[in-house]
Amino acid sequence: MLVPVSVFAFAPSDDHGIKMAGQGLGQSIPQAQDLSVDPGWLVYGFERDGMDYFQVNDLAGHVHIVIGNAAGTFWVLPAGDPSAKVSLPEQRLPVPAKATRTVVYRASAFMLVRYASGADVLWAVEAP
Repeated sequence: MLVPVSVFAFAPSDDHGIKMAGQGLGQSIPQAQDLSVDPGWLVYGFERDGMDYFQVNDLAGHVHIVIGNAAGTFWVLPAGDPSAKVSLPEQRLPVPAKATRTVVYRASAFMLVRYASGADVLWAVEAP
């Protein structure tokens, strides 16, 4: 007999006690805690083999971007919107002119920020 177990039961946590899921990355509605600080977005955290992954979904469940992080090195996974532009600490992209800045996720080590100017959107990993 199988007993369902929450994915949070054995999930590691990030550096400030938030439970990171061990599975569900890429799903539109993963069984993971929403870590977003902006009610207009959903951010899910995952951990596997010592690497962290942060998936950003809109409220309809569409995956926009997935960011990987290992010991402060960030990269973009080939998931979500293929046209999404992401600025990383090691590879900065210019912010769109007259863009509105919105912090979507905040941790002690980094923030995930969305810059939007009309249809021009840039996601950015920034220092807090």
